[in-house]
Parts: sequence; C-alpha cells; structure tokens
Amino acid sequence: MHRRHGDAPEDELHGLVTMNTPRGPAASLLARLAELQLARPWHVVGVTLLAALCSLALATRLTLRTGLGDLLPSGKRSVVVAEEVKRRLPSTSTFVVIAEGSDDEGLKRFVDAASPALAALPKELVGSVDSGVQATQAFFEEHKLLYAPLEFVDEAHREIEERYEYEVAKRSGALLDDDDEPPTALDEASLRARIEERAGKDKGKLDAATASYPGGYYLDTTKHVAAIRVLTPLSSGDAAASARLQALAKEAIDKLEPKRFDPNLRVGFTGDLLTSAEVHQQIVRDSTHVGLWGVGLVLAVVLLYFLRVRTLLAMGLTVATGASFTFGLAYLTIGYLDQSTGFSFSIVVGNGINFGILYMARYLEARRTQAVPESIHEAHQGTWEGTLTAAAAATAAYGSLAITDFRGFKHFGVIGGTGMLMCWLATFLLMPALLVASERILPIDPNRGLAARGNALYGRPFAWLVERASGAVLLVGLGVTLASAALAWRYVANDPMEYNMRNVDNAPMDRPSEARRLMGLANGLLPSLGLDGIALAVDRLEQVKPLAAELERRRDGAATPPFARVVTVYSLLPADQEQKLEKLRSTRALLERAHAKGFIGEEDWKKLDDLVPTRTLRTLGVDDLPDAVARPFTEADGTRGKLVYLEPAKGRSVWDARYLIEWAASFRRTELPDGSVVEGSGRSVIFADMIQAIVEDAPRAILASLLLTVLLVVVAFRGRTGAFWIVGSVVLGFLWTVAVLAIARSRWPWSEGGLALEASKLNFLNFIALPITLGVGSDYAVNVLKRYEEDGQTDMVRAVRETGGAVVLCSLTTMLGYIALTLSVNQAIRSFGVAAAAGEIACLATALLVMPSALVRLRRRSTPRP
Repeated sequence: MHRRHGDAPEDELHGLVTMNTPRGPAASLLARLAELQLARPWHVVGVTLLAALCSLALATRLTLRTGLGDLLPSGKRSVVVAEEVKRRLPSTSTFVVIAEGSDDEGLKRFVDAASPALAALPKELVGSVDSGVQATQAFFEEHKLLYAPLEFVDEAHREIEERYEYEVAKRSGALLDDDDEPPTALDEASLRARIEERAGKDKGKLDAATASYPGGYYLDTTKHVAAIRVLTPLSSGDAAASARLQALAKEAIDKLEPKRFDPNLRVGFTGDLLTSAEVHQQIVRDSTHVGLWGVGLVLAVVLLYFLRVRTLLAMGLTVATGASFTFGLAYLTIGYLDQSTGFSFSIVVGNGINFGILYMARYLEARRTQAVPESIHEAHQGTWEGTLTAAAAATAAYGSLAITDFRGFKHFGVIGGTGMLMCWLATFLLMPALLVASERILPIDPNRGLAARGNALYGRPFAWLVERASGAVLLVGLGVTLASAALAWRYVANDPMEYNMRNVDNAPMDRPSEARRLMGLANGLLPSLGLDGIALAVDRLEQVKPLAAELERRRDGAATPPFARVVTVYSLLPADQEQKLEKLRSTRALLERAHAKGFIGEEDWKKLDDLVPTRTLRTLGVDDLPDAVARPFTEADGTRGKLVYLEPAKGRSVWDARYLIEWAASFRRTELPDGSVVEGSGRSVIFADMIQAIVEDAPRAILASLLLTVLLVVVAFRGRTGAFWIVGSVVLGFLWTVAVLAIARSRWPWSEGGLALEASKLNFLNFIALPITLGVGSDYAVNVLKRYEEDGQTDMVRAVRETGGAVVLCSLTTMLGYIALTLSVNQAIRSFGVAAAAGEIACLATALLVMPSALVRLRRRSTPRP
C-alpha cells in the first residue's frame, strides 16, 4: 500500500523512529515485554501504577529547603561554621504583636496588660516577652555617672573643687579679689544640674538609643503604633506550632478586650516567624503553580498535534508515572528539594514526554495498516534505540551538573538525569499496556479526524526555507554567529556573574500581606542589632577583646571600610570605670567636707545624698547587665559575652554581592595573638562561596556536557562525518544562547539612556541552562541527520519536512516546560526559564535551518548540473 509521507503528523515522526530492527538481547527482552503487555495489559498497568503510587508516597515526603546554605556542599567550611553559630545563638525567631490606635496612653496600658498575658503562654512556644526598654532605661539611669565620659566627670569634679576652694578662701579671708565672679554655688539645684548635665551628655550609644522610646515603650507617637516582641524557640518551618502560637496569642489578647484601652485599637501579628513562613509557603505555592502550568501547556500542545483524547490521557498518565518514579528516587537519594530543584517537575515533564510522543506516533502510524499486536511490536522495536539514545543524551547533559561540588547543581543534575531515564522506562512499561487495554474497550480508527490529514505547521516551513533560501539562511546564520561570538566574548570578559541579590530574590508583591505590612511598622519600632549584622562566636570570653581589636585594625587599614563597627558585650559596659570611680569617690569626699564645713545646707544635703552614691557604685561586669541589654550576646545555653557582631558599612548594601564578598573576606578567618583562630560565616560568606562555586563549577560542567555529547554523537554515528555536523550545530546553538543572555537586558536606542549592553547575568540557577543546552539540544540535529542518512544522503529537504515536525514538537514540549518557569515569582527561576527556552530555540534553528542548508549547498555543488 503506497502512502505519501506527510499524510499524517505521525508520518512526520517517521524519521525519528525508523531504523533497522535490532537484533540481540535487548530486542528479545523487548519482544517478551510486548508479549506480556499484549496478553495481560491490565496486569501490567496495575503493577506499574502501584509502583508509581508507592513512589508518589515517597515523593510527597520531600521537604523544601530555601536556605542559601542548602545549595553549597554540606561539608563546606562556611556552612559548617554558620550552623555552629546558629546553634549557639539565642532564639532568633520573633513573633510581634502590633497595636494600632489613636490614644498613646491607651496603647501603653494595652502593652502593660498584654505582656504578662503573652508571657504566661506555654514555654515551648514563648521564650521571653520584650515590651520595651524600661529596664534598660532604669539601669542606665542608675549607673549614669559610670556611663558619662571621663572628661565630663573630671570637669564636674573640677567645678565643685573650685567652689569649695572659693568658700574656704572666703571664710578665711584669703580671697585676693572680691570683684571676680564666684564659681557656681554649692546648693542642691546647681550641684545636681552640674553633675547630671555632665552625666547626661553621653551615656553610651545604647542608652542614647533608648531616648527614642517614649516612656520606654516601643511606641511611635506620630503613627500611634505600639509593638510587643515575643522571642520564640519555634522555627519558621514549624507551621503547626506557629499556628498554635497565633491562636493562643489571639485568645489571650481577646480576653483583655483591647477596645477598652482605645476604641480604635486594632491588633495584628507579624515577625520573622510569620513572614519566613509566608515566604516558604509562597515558594511551595509557586512551585505547584509553575508545575501545573508546565504540565498543562505540554499536554495542550500534544493534544493539538495528535488531536486524540486517548493519546493525551495515555501520555499524561505515562509521564506522571515517570515523574513519580523520579521524585520518589529523589527522596531516597537526596531527601529534600532546594531552590534549584523545587521547580524541576515542569522540566522533567517537558523533557520526559518526548519519549511518549515518539512511541505514540510510531504506534499510530503502524495501526493505519496493521493490527494491535503487530503495531505494538513495531513501536517497541522501532523506537527503543532512538529514544534511549535521546534519554542518554539528556541524562548526560544533566549528569554534567552532578559532577560539581555545588549542591544546587548536583541535585538538579541527579533529578534531571534520573527523570529522563525514569520517563523512558515508564513509556515502555506503561504506554503499550494502556494502548492495548484501551483498544480492547474502544478500537482506534487511525484514519479518522484531522490528525489523519496531516499538519503542515511543524516541519514544512523549515523545509521550504532550506529548499528555497538555503543561501540566505547560511548568510543570516553567519551574521548571527559572528555577532554572537562578539557578544559572547564581551559577556564573558565583563564578568557574567549576577551580583545584585535582589535580582535572584522573589519579585516584590503588588499587594503585601498583612504580616508584611505590619513588619514594616515593627522594623521602625524595634531594636535592630544583629538583624543585618554578622555574628561571630568565640570559644573563650578572653578572646573577645583581641578579636575586636584585630577586626578594628583591619577595618581602619582598609581603603574602604568593609564594616561599620564591631559590637561586643564590652561595648555595653562603661569605659574607664576605675578612673571614674576614683574621681567620683574624690567628688563625694569633697562634697562631704563641704557639708561638714557648712558650705552645703542641711536641706540641700538631704536632697544631694543620692547624687553621687559612691557606696553603691562599683565596677560593672558582663553579668551585671540586664537581660534586655545583654540579650543579643546571650547564647542558647545562657552563656554571655562570647558572641561578637559586625555591623555592615554605612552606605553599602547587603544586597550587593560584591560588597558581601569584600565583607566576608574581612572576618572569614582571624588569627589572634595567642595563636587561636576564629572563623566567621553567615549570609555574606555563604553567598561569596556560592559565587566562587559557580565560577569554579561552570567551566567544568560545560566542558563535561560537551565531551559527553561529543562521545554519544560519535558512538551514534560510528565515527562518520555526520558527527562533525552534529557537534557544529550544537556549538552554534550554544553560542547563540550565550548571545541571548548578553542582550537579554539591553537598552535600545529608543529607550531612556540609549544603547547600553547590560547582560543578563549568570546566577546560581540560570547557569544550569548552558550545559543542558549542549546535551538536550543535540537530539534535534541527531534526528534530522539520522533521517538524512537513512534516505541515502540524497534529500535533506525531505528529512527536514518529515522529521522536522517531530523535532519541533519535541522541542516545543521541552520549551513549554521552561516557559512555565517564567510564571514564577522568583526572578532566578524566571531567568532560568528564559535562558533554557532561548537554548531550545537556538538549537532548533541550527538543527532545522543552518545545518540542513549547509548540507544542501554542499550537495548541490558536488552534483553536476544536467
């Protein structure tokens, strides 16, 4: 029976799957598998789906980790040190109660009533309650003389001494000139003003900061907002305990009847406990949203191509089975998903469904002339080698990432590589049995429907260009390649790494949640020590001062200070305490002599007795600081003083990775005079290591992907010259992809500021698109050239027309999986989707246009004209 190629879209796939029937163990195994699927299709379906359900049960146990440290190797020193410091830090999760009203006094009364109610909640939920700085203010007031600068204490003593000597000289008649203005009198009012004025000029930065809290409360009198901070041992990932804390806090506050303090009072909850949980939930929702869109787009284009609901259901169930196997294995091998792998479901489906497309097409093509058993055997034998080669190429591309040290790359490579193999396995286990079972219920009419009349929208436009305009295609391809080479060179030479961390964060929400709105209010009310700073931990208290001295030396010796200041527990203690106490004792003795001589009256002396209380003043130590003051320096086990904080430099952004790298270098490793070493870590060090890991791993992963691709191509073509054309096509596609990255954020002449190339930078996620492009993109050129060789290397236009449709469909499903990523709220995920889709388009263009046009021109030159 004669049948024109192109009568059906299935025929367009013919070149992908047609090959000599293989002989050997694999063929025999597939033949036996086909017999089993033909004899007991429902048994095979049941067993496969049962295995898929078991895998799905494992996959649902995967957790999502969003910390930057989860992307680095677990043994990386910066990660180890960061975890050690984190274990020693006090509870870092905060739960904040925000009260908004119109009466400041009512807000204060509410805070006074709500604080003990919150403190009474279960201790496993509430560590401590911080309602203001009253205790801090009382402490500094009691010790204000010790916190006053030494020169001010000296000045007050000198003035009192001058008046005392004046009184003594006056009484003895020894004054030399009565016309001179006498020193300030020794009465209670003048003495108190003299001493308290000196003491009040500067009692330390922390004491001065308490002046911004009216009455000691965390209160904004302009916005009429008050805050209560609850320190909790809960983590943001403990959703159940967090919800319980919110419910109990609301119940406790409702019992107080907040409206009785202020009729306009509104109470809400925020804190990093809630906002971090929101971010985590947002990422979970986002990954689900992106995954569903990816699957939906892929299945829609498959339905558009085949126009058969049966095929859509079979392929959808098959790829879902493959995905279940993939993520079940991910749980067993990795145990969790991170920011790199959390969105891999859409990618696995987009790539993995290609095997089902090829198998389905071959089966439907065979069914037009044969019965079900023969069609199943032909689909098995006609597609297994080609699809397995494609799966191996894709696995090699993903596997190139698995050799890196960066966990984000490694895990993505493991999931992507196993995903291709699992989807291939699911295709050959489940799809044939599904087709046999469905045929028994309702046989297929292969000649019915639009699909039977062909679809010219896939390979034929490419074939027309290759046949009619091969010269123009090559000329355009040459121009694009030269421009791409220049752009790629400039891109790499100008450092392609992304240093603006805002560009890899979640995009700002158009309408922030209530918790985020209230967090904005809380940030303006609550002390911020340690929020943007870096915490270092030492082993012994005596290491603190040498460490601070060395860090300050580095800061002062740098051309640009890498940090603003070093804050230790000793920063909270008064300076020059012994000198001040000696001077204050001398001042007290002087006042007592003045009183004894009658220079200070009895009434004034009674009021002055507490002014210089030298009997109660003593040298303050770390343990004398109130809990509210020492809290940032108190470890989880109650130890004080062995935590040191570095505050970021003024005018430098903690979102600038270049600054973070500079900052990290200043404290990553500090050797003390006694030979001990203090290691520091934190967000800046971890991100610096991430940048370094990408710089080191990127060339290695790209080279590995290229070498594996070349090896597979050489093996597939058994050393023939066709391998050269495949590799050339892939390298061109890769070069074009880099060029797309280079111009992704260009400002064009009509934009403000004119033309200025601002490259789309490489980050910890979109870099993955580069090695994947080399491996996955090679499949398209391989399939076109395979068909060309099968036709005796006589008709490249036919190969593009008949095989091009299948290539476009496979590329389209993969591309849609990537395009779905652009719907993510995370900008790094979006950039990966754009970069990977650009790689698909570039490799598709080189495989269906540039390489075929070159071969057509060569053949025309070598063929004599009649």
